[in-house]
Amino acid sequence: MWEELTIAFNIIGGLALFMYGVTLLRETLGKISGKRVVRILEKVSNNPVKGMGAGTAATFMTQSSSITVLTLIGFVNAGMMTFRQSVNVMLGSEIGTTVTAQLVSFDIGMAFWPLVAIGFFMKMFSKNEKIQLTGTVIFSLGLLFLAMDFMKMGGEDLTSDYPFFRTLINEYGANPIVGIMIGALIAGVTQSSSATTSLVIAMGRAGAIDLGPGIALVMGANIGTCFLELFAAIGATSPAKRTAMAQTMINVVGVVIFLPFLGSFTDLVKLTDPDLTNIPRQLANAHTIFNVIVSLIFIPFVGLLVRFCEKLIPDKKGEVIGRHYFDDEMLHLPQAALLESERETLRTAEKTIEMITLSKTALLKKDLEDARKVMNLEEEVDERCRSTEDFIDKIREEELNHEDTIWRIKLLAILTDIERVGDLASNIAEFVLDKLKNGITFSQQGTDDITEMFELVEETYTTAINSLKTRNKDLAKVAERLEDQVDVLERRLKASHVERVRRGICDPQADTVFVETLRNLERIGDHADNIAYDVIMDT
Repeated sequence: MWEELTIAFNIIGGLALFMYGVTLLRETLGKISGKRVVRILEKVSNNPVKGMGAGTAATFMTQSSSITVLTLIGFVNAGMMTFRQSVNVMLGSEIGTTVTAQLVSFDIGMAFWPLVAIGFFMKMFSKNEKIQLTGTVIFSLGLLFLAMDFMKMGGEDLTSDYPFFRTLINEYGANPIVGIMIGALIAGVTQSSSATTSLVIAMGRAGAIDLGPGIALVMGANIGTCFLELFAAIGATSPAKRTAMAQTMINVVGVVIFLPFLGSFTDLVKLTDPDLTNIPRQLANAHTIFNVIVSLIFIPFVGLLVRFCEKLIPDKKGEVIGRHYFDDEMLHLPQAALLESERETLRTAEKTIEMITLSKTALLKKDLEDARKVMNLEEEVDERCRSTEDFIDKIREEELNHEDTIWRIKLLAILTDIERVGDLASNIAEFVLDKLKNGITFSQQGTDDITEMFELVEETYTTAINSLKTRNKDLAKVAERLEDQVDVLERRLKASHVERVRRGICDPQADTVFVETLRNLERIGDHADNIAYDVIMDT
């Protein structure tokens, strides 16, 4: 009984350790190159070859085709990427996911222990984040090879103590359809084609499985990994559902194409390695060749696939796409989620700049229509700020590097400033109603003073937002200096107004509207100063 448990724990425990190692590696690579992945994906064009290159690079850097596809679903859901572009990237992700299999197919002997030790001590005893992250990558690689060794030991014990299991596995695997179904089932349960493929490679190294049945299992793993994407598409927009459907069709059709030629394909794979007995290397090569060929086959048919999916999943009437720059599926790649939160913040800030401009014309020209526009925009700004704050709260800090963690906190503070600016602009718009209702008018000097204050505050706030957009600290310092001028001007204009009222030049009824407008504009300057400070102190 104990012997059977040891075998089971070696195989299942090794698989669990492998999945943990892959997760740790993915999260660490995300901290190192997550922003680069997002920028690669965002620059994707309709060119299939360039899209494939982007997908390959992105999946190589994230070590997960599922994360790449889920991020694509998020981009499509947010209206940042077209469905066709996502299909191009998807073809590349199929290639990028083969890197892990190629890596673990090497037999490094006991060298995984030095990798684990070196990586651990680099992470534990260095205060430099880059060295810590590098150490975590090395440690993760050590875990992957250690896990492969555990699974191999379990496979060896299984075949030596219970030889009928090897016969059973290979007899079932000799039927390609059964092998494919088993591979899909394992990948569906583990939610990882890499883990399933690596388990098959480990069994190959242990002599527990032959090449032909192993290839069938690996092909099935490609199908099984689609379950997560299909589940993620539930409740998503129509384009996002099409993205998940296209991923499934690519893998299923690819397997169907290869199925009649599996014997010939197995013979071809044997030729890829001089050592005809090196099953692990041959399985990894089969995985790579299969995915590369399937992706190349689909390039000329991308348009056809897109049209088929669009017909299969038509647009929903009244469906809103791209309301925000983010979508919850982006949370699978926290760096993408943070970057898109920043862009949504900037998008909201542009609305508040518009509100300041409209509130000026509304107040000075008694334009009721512009005042209403400001109030409507204030509701939109509040909704955008709340939604973005809620989304940022969902981003997992533990998967961000130190710089991104600090920036996440700053974004929340900046959103508060932006929301308050919207409220202050709305306050000014409400003063228009008082002016119209009570017949309040400003003197010419009062109008000139308010105009001067508006222009300086507009310049200050716009400069602060531009510094945020470009992360330009020099520009942020300019905004801070302008805000100092706002404070001085507010005091001077208030004193001038009091003097005009005393001399009977200004209508006393205008006092509250004039003074409160100055106060609201000065507070907008304060929030601009807060934003500029966050940019300057960005670390």
